[in-house]
Amino acid sequence: MLSNKTITIHQPETFPWLGFFNKMMLADEYIILDNVKFRKNYFQNRNQFLTNQGSVFLTVPIEKEANSKLIKDVKITYTNKWQKKHLNTIKQNYSKAPFFKDYQNFFEELYNQKFEFLVDFNMYIISYLRNILDIKVPLLKASDLDVNGDSTELLLNICKKREANVYISGRDGRNYLEVSMFEKEDIKIVYHNFTHPQYNQFNSKEFVPYMNTFDLLFNYPKEEVKEIILKGGTTCEE
Repeated sequence: MLSNKTITIHQPETFPWLGFFNKMMLADEYIILDNVKFRKNYFQNRNQFLTNQGSVFLTVPIEKEANSKLIKDVKITYTNKWQKKHLNTIKQNYSKAPFFKDYQNFFEELYNQKFEFLVDFNMYIISYLRNILDIKVPLLKASDLDVNGDSTELLLNICKKREANVYISGRDGRNYLEVSMFEKEDIKIVYHNFTHPQYNQFNSKEFVPYMNTFDLLFNYPKEEVKEIILKGGTTCEE
């Protein structure tokens, strides 16, 4: 390898959680894996918000054919007033949060738009949060890189295309990655372990983990949020 570069690769989530951005902060480049099959009932079109009754999933409705498509090709449906429902749920449960007003306009703008593709909806949110958290790591889509392959081969080809010599895998990568393929290319794999930090949630007496990143932003100044994410017990283990 000619470069000394660490990259990580992750599918585009809707309202990503803290670990998504923690991993981004550790890399030199973050690749959005949008050229693989859509996964039903996962985080590609939904995520958790906190209410007085506990956590709830806000789900972006998608076309019935989504399961047979690549993520980048999945379209959003607008047959019901889900945008209004999402916005009302967020306002009703967070309007009294210390820093909700800092982000109210963003949600108004988000839900007043009609994105054709799910990936564009997700990238709009991811890009906004990346800027709020002052993350300078370049963000690229795998579909723009002219790479192919399945599973380990695809991830390896992305690393080679971007001239990376370190790949940060998700924790579960141990269960499916063919490590020998990376070793042959002198690319080191490290596994991302993220211990979720606890923080005060204004609308819950007991801490509820694994909410989307806005839950933390609604409760703390954005400068503190970045530090909380960074100090969340993160380790990268071989």
